[in-house]
Amino acid sequence: MSEPETKIPNNNDLAMQRTDLAQMRTDLAAQRNSLAETRTELARERTRAAQERTLMAWIRTSLSMISFGFGIDRFFSYLNKTSPKTVINTLTEERILGLSLMSLGIFALAASLVTHWRTLKNIDEKEYKYVPRWSQGFTVGIILLFIGLAAFIPLLTVDFNLSEIFTLDSQVIQNLLALNVFLIMLTMGVKIPFADLISLKNHPRFLGKSLLSVLVIFPVIVALILFFFNPGKNTVIALILLAAAPAPPLLTKRTIMAGGNVTFASSLQIILSLLAVIVTPLILYLFSFIFSETRESVDFMLVAKQVATVQLLPLSLGLLIRKLSADLGEEIGDLLLNVANTLFLVVLIFSFGVSLNIIPSVGWKTIISIALIVTLGLITGHLLGGVDDKLESRSTLATATIARNVGLALYIAVVNSATNAIPGIVTYAVLGAIFALPYNVWIKNKLKFNN
Repeated sequence: MSEPETKIPNNNDLAMQRTDLAQMRTDLAAQRNSLAETRTELARERTRAAQERTLMAWIRTSLSMISFGFGIDRFFSYLNKTSPKTVINTLTEERILGLSLMSLGIFALAASLVTHWRTLKNIDEKEYKYVPRWSQGFTVGIILLFIGLAAFIPLLTVDFNLSEIFTLDSQVIQNLLALNVFLIMLTMGVKIPFADLISLKNHPRFLGKSLLSVLVIFPVIVALILFFFNPGKNTVIALILLAAAPAPPLLTKRTIMAGGNVTFASSLQIILSLLAVIVTPLILYLFSFIFSETRESVDFMLVAKQVATVQLLPLSLGLLIRKLSADLGEEIGDLLLNVANTLFLVVLIFSFGVSLNIIPSVGWKTIISIALIVTLGLITGHLLGGVDDKLESRSTLATATIARNVGLALYIAVVNSATNAIPGIVTYAVLGAIFALPYNVWIKNKLKFNN
């Protein structure tokens, strides 16, 4: 009896099996792709739902602040009608506390709507890209913290009302301004790498021209404009204080807006901050020989002590922290930057609000003087700032020339009882940025064309 024959598959059968397996793999891959697309769409939907919940949370928060502000306003209006002799200053409470909460609520609601709309547009893009943004909650929290402090202080000082505490020459405002400048300088020392700090040592010509433009030519321009236009005592003091206050804390940000060299700006900012201890009182002393208003309003030795306390000390402390631990410096640098920038905005808005009834009276001479000072300062910085004929360095020096340390000028004005100069300082801060805007746009367009 013969054995059964074993059937050996031929090549065609094997090819058919491979084809079937390949088709199965293709089908499985298609199913996986379909499932992946479904998961992606579900993830988009979850993200969108999370954004809706975030928006609703901000709406509730904003509504609470607006309601509290409105309730406080109505409550003190009722007190004013029923108890006219109450010790509470209802006007101050209504304006400072109630309106501040309502304004903060309106701001938070508007910002949350814009953020929600931008996020939804980003989610709908085929290729989603995470874009880091400022923390709205952190900013609102800081502002609310200071509003709370402003409302809490009168509870500790029964014999004073809020308007008596928050006058321009009050100790509270002096401490607030000093803390603001201190935090900004501490942040600079912590965040700026040492290599950037000494970068200008490789460009001694640019450094020399920068010091000439910022510390010599700009004060001369201010002196000439004030001498010919004579815009009034308060404006004279304000512009002289600004001329003597170089190295604004936000110089690097303004440099970015102007298309300048951020590394040069950071190094120049540190050098000018260190020199301010000597330069600021020296410039004020020299101005006192030309304008008697400065001699009567400013104590030059006190200015040197003030600058050293609120600029040199925190800057040195920040550099020491970064030297001891670069990781620690990076960790706390961003936090300090957010706090300092927010506090600076609060101080600027508060100064503007307090001086609102005085600013319209600055007159056309003040506006023309500021316009000429900014224009001539930009021209000077642009002409002297050429390093290998690069527009970035020209823009950097032009911006550094006209951008003055408004926080330091405000602090010196308050501490030295020259509060009438505050409207002029705030006016320069606002109009200076506006008058410099065409130059910034022109530089950015030229840089874009050259690239």
